[in-house]
Amino acid sequence: MRQSGQSTLLFISLGLLTTINVINSWQIDHLERLAIEDSARLAAIEAQLRAGVPVSGAATTTAAGPAARSAQEAEALADPKNLLRAPTRPRVRAAQVSPGRTLRMQIGQDPQGLNPLIAKGADVNEYSTYFNAFMATRDIGEPERWVPDLAVKVTTDDDLRYRIELRKGVHWHRPAVDWASGRYDWAKGPGPDDRQPFTAHDVVFTLDAIRNTQTAGRVSDLRTYFEPVVAYRAVDDHTLEIQFKEKAYTNRSALFEMPIIPRFLFSVDEDGKPFDAATWGLKLNEHWYNQKAIGTGPLQFVSWEPGVKMEFARDPHYFGEPVAYDRLLMSVVKDQNAWPRKLKAGELDFIYLQPEQFKTEILDDKDGVLLDNPAIKRADFSLFNYFYVGWNADRPKFADKRVRKAMTLSFNRAGVLEKVLYNQGALTSGPFPQQTPCYDKSVQPLPFDLEAAKALLTEAGWTDTDGDGVRDKVIDGQRVPFTFTLITFGSSSEYETIASTWREDLLQIGVQMQPLPLEWSAMLKKMDERDFDAFTGAWVTTWEADLMQLWHSAEADKPKSGNRIGFRNAEADRIAEALRLEFDEAKRVELCHAFHRLVAEEQPYTFFYQRERTVLYWEHLNALEFLQIPPHRDVRLFSFNQPASP
Repeated sequence: MRQSGQSTLLFISLGLLTTINVINSWQIDHLERLAIEDSARLAAIEAQLRAGVPVSGAATTTAAGPAARSAQEAEALADPKNLLRAPTRPRVRAAQVSPGRTLRMQIGQDPQGLNPLIAKGADVNEYSTYFNAFMATRDIGEPERWVPDLAVKVTTDDDLRYRIELRKGVHWHRPAVDWASGRYDWAKGPGPDDRQPFTAHDVVFTLDAIRNTQTAGRVSDLRTYFEPVVAYRAVDDHTLEIQFKEKAYTNRSALFEMPIIPRFLFSVDEDGKPFDAATWGLKLNEHWYNQKAIGTGPLQFVSWEPGVKMEFARDPHYFGEPVAYDRLLMSVVKDQNAWPRKLKAGELDFIYLQPEQFKTEILDDKDGVLLDNPAIKRADFSLFNYFYVGWNADRPKFADKRVRKAMTLSFNRAGVLEKVLYNQGALTSGPFPQQTPCYDKSVQPLPFDLEAAKALLTEAGWTDTDGDGVRDKVIDGQRVPFTFTLITFGSSSEYETIASTWREDLLQIGVQMQPLPLEWSAMLKKMDERDFDAFTGAWVTTWEADLMQLWHSAEADKPKSGNRIGFRNAEADRIAEALRLEFDEAKRVELCHAFHRLVAEEQPYTFFYQRERTVLYWEHLNALEFLQIPPHRDVRLFSFNQPASP
């Protein structure tokens, strides 16, 4: 549970009371007032240093640049009621900044789009952190600690009504359009480079979009967190008030991590004409700018050439810590086998190793020289996620939990993890990352047991009545063979091997599975439309456990919701609802464990494993650092250890 806590000032006062036994009320007030003033001055100076602003004496509050914004933040952080705290450390130290450098990375496929309210996928969520800023962000050292971003102060007396003070002087990136044509002159603003200001009205517009039932895509998943909002308004350009109807544990994280889009751009067509009020939500789904990016973050969108690359550039007007390089080049390289070759050739700065590459380059390496080049280094980290196979409970074959359990028993997950994935991860049995207390270690993964799987299928009425080797059953008056299609991620050669291995084991128990590899966009379409028997998937989870979006029955019938498998269970609903309203950490863990045991019994997913990753990178990068939680690969943390060549 997040607690507003006592301020540093209070600890100072208590320390003084301990050492000074007799002190009068006037002295206490005086000391507290001095502590506040000193804290504000120190915070202002630290913020200026993080922003690269030279400091001489006290920070000025009259300048129009970063110093003024730092002073606003310092004053806000000095308020003990502020839910936001100063960061424990900067992301980038000034000595690491290398102007003129381009960070070159690989991505496996194109994203679905770049509007963070519409486009789905963990990749879009990651890229959004590069070009977007949020109300608040998690501290990189202590993820449970919220630090200022677009907001400098958030206060509440009851966890229902929140008042938000926004950072002044922030502007949206300049839209990536053909300015020379004159067609987009309507998008020009009064800020630097004709930029539009970021205001509270953009947040109101975003909330309107999230709550508009016409909007679809990722917003469908976000909407469940904002349904409890009963009122919100812009008090002025830099002040917001938002009220929830219930004290949910997720209120703060939903509010702080909400992706924000600009009203001036997404409320109009390409000629600047406002959308009709009755249909603007539908227009947003197919907006003319959805395949480009715009935000207030450290990197601004330059271009996207589908199938080839995306490019971003450092925003010189960004209010926070600048990234340590000038450009980010994200090359689309679908062929996983090409990744090491491109790294070795100097076309990329770092890559993830796929399991077979991990075997070749790490396990089978004899001399310890990675890719035959001593300038290539290695880093490892554990992902905050889990992989699974999702069963469509709305299909008669998988409506029976005995059948779903039989599928899990027939999947040799331990063998696959060892032989195909080379133990780059750990088997998992439930819907929480194993780093968290929510994961119940007493719930063991089901074993590989074909005989037990056969028995469960027979018990469920699936027998081979015609002797063709495939089980069958009468469903709605028709004899149906037990055949199904498993959708796999087409860009992963490992999943092709996994599906082939599993297919052979399923044939031994009288079940015929047909793998169907699909590219991500086609796969996502199938999942959104519930047009599947089963699919391989992975969830990248958040720091706070919340079960509503993926598991609650109310989500099962919503179009494009996270509950794609149609899981409906009254006890699961009760636990999910209770968890959202529970603030006591020990009770939250109890609820998580109860849910873990429930899904282990119901097997709506065949839980597979939690992944570990190995990264290879050139030594001209500083030692790579990865976040504890997504996005683990945060390019805002990347830096070079040598200047660019002349």
